[in-house]
Amino acid sequence: MNSFLKSLTASSIFWTPLAALVFLVLSISPLQAQLPSSSKKSLVVDEVITTDGKRFYGIIFKNSNRDGLTIMIRRDWLQKTHPDLYRTHLADESEKEIQVLTKHLFRLEAWWKSRKDNSELVEFVDGEMDRVEKQREAKQKNQNAELQPFTLLNFPTTKLKRVYQQPRERHQMAGIAWKHSIDRVTTRSVKAIQRDLEAKNIQWMKESFDLSNQLTTSQEQSEEQWRARVALIEYQLCQPLDFQGTGSMLVRTDPNQANLKLGDINAMMKQLMNANMQSDLNGLLSGNPLLKDLGIGHKFKNNQPEQDANWWQSAAKTAESEKINGFLAARVINETAGNDARVELCFFAYIKPDQWKQVIKIESRASHNDVDAAQIERINNDPQIKGLLDLTRGLGIGSGDMIEKAVRHGAATKLALEEARDEFHQFLDRHIKRSDSPPLQIK
Repeated sequence: MNSFLKSLTASSIFWTPLAALVFLVLSISPLQAQLPSSSKKSLVVDEVITTDGKRFYGIIFKNSNRDGLTIMIRRDWLQKTHPDLYRTHLADESEKEIQVLTKHLFRLEAWWKSRKDNSELVEFVDGEMDRVEKQREAKQKNQNAELQPFTLLNFPTTKLKRVYQQPRERHQMAGIAWKHSIDRVTTRSVKAIQRDLEAKNIQWMKESFDLSNQLTTSQEQSEEQWRARVALIEYQLCQPLDFQGTGSMLVRTDPNQANLKLGDINAMMKQLMNANMQSDLNGLLSGNPLLKDLGIGHKFKNNQPEQDANWWQSAAKTAESEKINGFLAARVINETAGNDARVELCFFAYIKPDQWKQVIKIESRASHNDVDAAQIERINNDPQIKGLLDLTRGLGIGSGDMIEKAVRHGAATKLALEEARDEFHQFLDRHIKRSDSPPLQIK
């Protein structure tokens, strides 16, 4: 017992309220002081309980039966809450960091040689090689050198007792709170942290955050993760490769969407209609006497695009033939009913010959009610779309309401696509600032 408490109790026959209070304060261990007082469901961070009863709080990066669990944790919290574990972790972390940085330098050198004709990419890789080499030299001299505020803990599945992962909105709040140095993000409730953010007039739902430069690099990227990183960075720094389409039919587009060929107009129109509208219009077209006389009525049979699991492979063949390591594909998903336009945006990375991996998939929806008159007018006045719509109206096929609905659906599709692209570019920006972090999750 604390000497002060001993002297206090020795001079008193009975425990006084003051003595009881002092005892309570002095008996609180560092571990108790650092654990949340609120339930796990009221926090903004994830909870991991290991088989030995230890509790950890942070943001889970990955959790799979094959690879185990990785969680990002505040370094100061880990040091205060689990000091013995932290000392072991720091020594292991420093040794692994040196090994990881050494291997990463070899990867960067090979990448530099393979793309030495691209000046912008070479400049980026040169900067990364310089940064990584300096970081490695500093760590070799002192394991406490350049310690970042966050660290990664890895647990095999066999060491996990219970895991509770927060929804994405809570992670967003945690990230913004850390960004603005809000106090005790790890241990306080979502209501308390939200009050602090609002007191500082921080719109946490609208802000973005990036903690990659505050994270120690002690985990080696797998070959798939490395290839995905290369693909994302090259997509940004080299000529991007984009495709757009519906079903398994994809059309290559350039960044300003201005190089569609005349033969691709039908593909664009299919994106302006949902499954019901396309079926109705195809039926009208296939039964039109004038088109039959012209011998082209058979071209408008009801051939709904197939939802093929390998819909992206034609784009992958194009990319591989041109030695491009990644491409972005936007696909309109036809709905059988309703007034929603649904878009899927996927980025694929080259892993090795004939093997590609999906890095991210973003789904977005927009309603016909989200479309304003100006957007409708822009589509109606588009030269390629206007020509086909004028032909449709001139032949008397399809009601005005059906065509207007098709155009409105096309405008909603455009809104959904813009939203998906915004989300993708946030993801892209977060993962291309450095060549080794933050970790990429590859499905």
